[in-house]
Amino acid sequence: MRTRFGSKGIAGVLLAMLILVPVSVSYAGNQRVEKLVELAERAKEKTQILINMTCLNATAMDAIELAGFKDQLNDNVSVFDEAAYNITVYQDVANLTLALGVFREVYKSINRILAATPEVQRGQLVDAQGLLQAMTRALDRIERLGEIGELPDEAVEALNYLNVTQAILWLQEGRVEDVTENLTTANKLIADAHKALKDIAKEMNTNRIRAHIKVMTNFRERLYRQLDKIEDKTQVEAALGEAGDHIADAEDFLGNGEYSNALDSLEDAKDDLNLAEQRLKEQRRAEKTTGKGKGKP
Repeated sequence: MRTRFGSKGIAGVLLAMLILVPVSVSYAGNQRVEKLVELAERAKEKTQILINMTCLNATAMDAIELAGFKDQLNDNVSVFDEAAYNITVYQDVANLTLALGVFREVYKSINRILAATPEVQRGQLVDAQGLLQAMTRALDRIERLGEIGELPDEAVEALNYLNVTQAILWLQEGRVEDVTENLTTANKLIADAHKALKDIAKEMNTNRIRAHIKVMTNFRERLYRQLDKIEDKTQVEAALGEAGDHIADAEDFLGNGEYSNALDSLEDAKDDLNLAEQRLKEQRRAEKTTGKGKGKP
């Protein structure tokens, strides 16, 4: 296969590296690999969109062929496809680093081809590429929302406005405003979906903390009912009083939407209640020994 990135020598080196790169070592979970995957995927996406916008534009392809750059373009696409396939199969540092370089070099090479072909409306292609990248980023945001929980209706509706294949066809027809309008609508729907998920999370946090407050309150009342079984109530009452203050603080924090502070207060209340229970048991044992206890152990 003959490949060029504006320079036959550079392409030969890149292709040789693609063939020789070691793929047997696994770096799963390594932060460096994860970062390289992210960078490589981003570069692949950017280059793929430019390739699509160029190859699917009949006027651009006619002009490129007339200028004698068609073979060069095809060779770049072949090397891109090979690197794109490799990173789906072999996700190690060496291969990812190489693929990242390939994607960047192919992107530069295709832009050089477009720049050397005056008949191609390069500015229009680049503008269109930016719109398609924005649509892809919007799709990524929806995917991340789906990782949080069930997609809200707004996010599902947004998908209808993010058909990249249709957008490419519209851009080839010059319908830039239609694509822009779809993207704007989708982004608004995604923002609404994000807010809806935040509201759901807020409700879940509120219900969870209220449940904790109820448990703590019931536990405190149960310990209070056992006070009549001991004569010296001082230490136990002090711990229960502290627990009551912390529970009240948690309710105040919850009312203000300060979930973290509410949970911290409940943790303090739990410590106080455990201390009250421990002191109650110790006091009953002590009074049992001296014969002062009012209740059975």
